[in-house]
Amino acid sequence: MVRRAEQSNYSLESVDRMASILHTLELAPEQTLEQVARQSGLNESTALRYLLSLSKYELVERNETSGRFRLGLSLFRLGSRSIEYRDIVTVSLPVMERLLAQFGESVNLATRQQEQVMLLKVLESANPTRKGATAGETDAWHASSLGKSLLAAMPPESATEVIAAASPLVVYTPNTLVKPEAIARDLQQTQQRGYAIDDEESVEGLRCVGAAIRDHAGTPRFAISVSGPKSRMPYQRTEEIGAMVARGAAEISKALGG
Repeated sequence: MVRRAEQSNYSLESVDRMASILHTLELAPEQTLEQVARQSGLNESTALRYLLSLSKYELVERNETSGRFRLGLSLFRLGSRSIEYRDIVTVSLPVMERLLAQFGESVNLATRQQEQVMLLKVLESANPTRKGATAGETDAWHASSLGKSLLAAMPPESATEVIAAASPLVVYTPNTLVKPEAIARDLQQTQQRGYAIDDEESVEGLRCVGAAIRDHAGTPRFAISVSGPKSRMPYQRTEEIGAMVARGAAEISKALGG
């Protein structure tokens, strides 16, 4: 861990200045250039350059009538998304910890983010696996239990659109499904079971089972999975784990109001 005294060595002046301006704008609904410059300790020309750069990303807005500056809507969206993700992780963590303790295999939490399946939280198994995952990584829609569980929970037309946008589909292993009819059949089986199975479709030797989590509006926005080597997850155990993953996903959905 980097000590506080050492952290300043990694500080970037431009980032520090932008942060100072944003914190300055937090103090009042709208401020003049002179006020922003004075509060942030910058001269007006420098402050203006930073304000205009931040405006390009909607982090700052300028009132065309008064000429004053204010925080932009992008900050609201980023803040809302941060709270949203923190909430889903907080709500899901007890279920994830329970699954890890019960089965001893890695447990993953993901969300649909900009048409990708993005991992939010990973609880690693104490036993080694052939595939380690970390938060922030993405999974394939068609070849992961997280992706397939979300697809199966969507309206058919939405799932078709997602698959079309992800095409051409990557073949990761001999088991990867890429033909539309094979994917449709697999999603139908997922709906019937209540959980999706990645049977060595993304990584040879690895099995995963996943289930979709619905938000307060009933939209499948998140998914949870358990993954491990097929040597520790034979088909009979996969069914047992799948049932518990589906139960855990339903529990989290209920906690979210879904």
